[in-house]
Amino acid sequence: MVTQKYIARKLGVSPSLVSRALNGTADRIGAAEATVRKIRATARQLGYMPNAAARMLRGAKSQTIGVVIRDFDDPFLGRMIGELQELARRHSYALLLTGFDPETGRPGDRDSLLRFRLEALIVCGSDLCGDWLNAFLAKDIPVVQIGSDVGFPAVRRVETDDACGLELLLDYILAAGHRRLGFIGSDSGPHRRRRIILEQLVRQRGPTAVQLTAVTIPAVGNPGLRAMAELLTLDYSRRPSAVLAADDAMAIGALRAVHDAGMTVPHDLSLTGIDDIPGVALTIPALTTVRAPIGALVRAAFAMIEEEPSGCGPLRLKPELVVRESCGRFRSGTDDGF
Repeated sequence: MVTQKYIARKLGVSPSLVSRALNGTADRIGAAEATVRKIRATARQLGYMPNAAARMLRGAKSQTIGVVIRDFDDPFLGRMIGELQELARRHSYALLLTGFDPETGRPGDRDSLLRFRLEALIVCGSDLCGDWLNAFLAKDIPVVQIGSDVGFPAVRRVETDDACGLELLLDYILAAGHRRLGFIGSDSGPHRRRRIILEQLVRQRGPTAVQLTAVTIPAVGNPGLRAMAELLTLDYSRRPSAVLAADDAMAIGALRAVHDAGMTVPHDLSLTGIDDIPGVALTIPALTTVRAPIGALVRAAFAMIEEEPSGCGPLRLKPELVVRESCGRFRSGTDDGF
């Protein structure tokens, strides 16, 4: 590994001068600008990387951010990890990732995170805050959450504006002529919140404007498939002509249930999702959804690392409606769909 001492020997200068040139303090001892530039250029050419452990022993910042991921298998959070890695690289941060254990209600490797001198902790996912955070807050480690939660005012929070996203979907479906709507979701916190928001939006349209039937299924197995299968057992007078899934994964399961029932989307019913996860543009039909602003969420989280908690609640960023093929116009009559 290339060290500062190696660079010093190669250039015939002192190791202390190399150290000052690389950490930006060479001007304090009157070092020539040309010499500083030469040291930095040589370090780049040799691929020099600072030793993080040595820097921390000298009291320097660790340039390390801890990241807690709710579920590594979640494609939505997978995109978020990619954005975090890119932004961390640009800002010369290292990321220390660990998963969340729902059985213990804390990160699976919390103690390892606490052993590092973290610059900040980013929590990716909703409903993860708990007493396990107290150990980080007690060390004055800034904590930022990308997702929805309750309590812990010391945690800065940025999230997608679900009310905005659901209203975009609802307005689009109503404009297509649908009035009998369905909602399918699991019993998870984010899905319950989206159901409540949608019910509020429907009520605002008036008591007779929209008929909404909601099905909530335990979050095990394939809840999208089972929830849609339950909706399809309703008689024609109550069966929705358009279904809003609580997220894209639920919508993908719902597509399978429609296929198994010998029906098609959007001919027999329309379907929408939420999040715009990878792959939904390739489903048959391609899924209409709302795209979460993942890049903006991550950038906002990084900006919050240096901020003091404002007490003004979470920062909500608006999603974008993505219209594809899975939502068609309402058709009346039993022969031509709903």
